Amino acid sequence: MKKVLIALDFHPSAKKIIDVGYKMAKAMDAEVILLHVKIELMNYLLTYKHMGLLQLKSEENLESAAKHFLEKSKLYLCDNMIQTVIKEGDFAVSILKTAKEMAVDIIVMGSHSSKWLEEIVMGRVTNEVLQQTTIPLLIIPTKKHNKSNTFISMEL
Repeated sequence: MKKVLIALDFHPSAKKIIDVGYKMAKAMDAEVILLHVKIELMNYLLTYKHMGLLQLKSEENLESAAKHFLEKSKLYLCDNMIQTVIKEGDFAVSILKTAKEMAVDIIVMGSHSSKWLEEIVMGRVTNEVLQQTTIPLLIIPTKKHNKSNTFISMEL
């Protein structure tokens, strides 16, 4: 395995996903790519505002927050060789398209969900990627978030 794609969102469980994905990549001496899929501002407000991690009022702030998030993730790992990619659109479609475009060998992502039924099985996005991919997928199980999982403050 030469390339590992780690798909991240603003969820507090990102630390666990980054830690596991990065350790695996380094054990295989593989290149690391951090991906964040940017969504429309309205969808952002519906998805993340309740977490209280950051307050955004424009699409420009959302783009800036995504860049900031990935750069802080890179700094957290102390590895300047990590590539960061921001895509826009449907999460699952964007993850799969990026994985194919970048010829990655494995996709790493979390299984969190905000809906109780999906939490029982796995996150909607993770399930969609699993159903559609031919690329190996490492799913990191994440529990409900708590304050100790929040590692990237989103101060803009």
